[in-house]
Amino acid sequence: MSRKTTIKAAIATGASVVVSVSICLLLVPLLGGQPDGPGFWMSVFCPLVIAGPASAWQFHQSEVIGNQRDEIARMHVELEDMHAELRHIHEDLRARARRDPLTGGLNRGALFAELAEIAPSHEGPAALLVADADHFKRINDSFGHLVGDEALRRIADAIAASLDEKDMWGRIGGEEFLMFLPATTRTRAVAIADGIRHAVVTADFLAGGEPVPLSVSIGVASLRDRFEPADIFRQADEHLYRAKSGWRNRVVFDGQELERFQQEWEPVLRPQLHENKGIEH
Repeated sequence: MSRKTTIKAAIATGASVVVSVSICLLLVPLLGGQPDGPGFWMSVFCPLVIAGPASAWQFHQSEVIGNQRDEIARMHVELEDMHAELRHIHEDLRARARRDPLTGGLNRGALFAELAEIAPSHEGPAALLVADADHFKRINDSFGHLVGDEALRRIADAIAASLDEKDMWGRIGGEEFLMFLPATTRTRAVAIADGIRHAVVTADFLAGGEPVPLSVSIGVASLRDRFEPADIFRQADEHLYRAKSGWRNRVVFDGQELERFQQEWEPVLRPQLHENKGIEH
């Protein structure tokens, strides 16, 4: 029992004694008796015997209940903090599960899940771009996989820097990237694809002081309204294949090729093409 409870019990007991003695001194004379002798001492002794332990027990129980209530309140606060931390961890894990750890873009599952959700209610023009690093196997073979990883990060940086917040992009496997541009005209889609291609091929990328040749080919498929993700992806992938079956470092959109890319880069890429005959696209 705490000191505070002991003091409160003593005060309550003293008050009980005072009340009991006061009643004895006032009531007994009214009844024709004398407030002395055993009756007086009983008015003192009874409150001490009864009120003392009773008040001590009552105050002690109140203190215990108060302490337990405070402990429950503290535990409730800690539980809410733990729930908040668990929610934060869950959200962080969920975000990580949607991201490609190498490039920071969405992973394949997250990209196609988003497309499946958008497709049924999509309205207006949009475009889907598929980009693939050219001769990526040669980069890994010549410079090592760490340089290959850095090459993918450079491409991802070029993509991220070219898009707006409303655009969606990610890595769908190996050295291949996908971009979905909602509310996008065909002109903007081609301009973005051209900008990404140009940013990648002109990047100052060195490994051990030696320049690493880096370029991407991009297929662009435009759409005007609701779409089927598999169909629009297939179209963009076919355009990508056409871009890679030429000199690469090209953009092919809706079956058309930007010929100025060929005029601009063919003198540079022709020696590489002859050197790398037979390399897979």
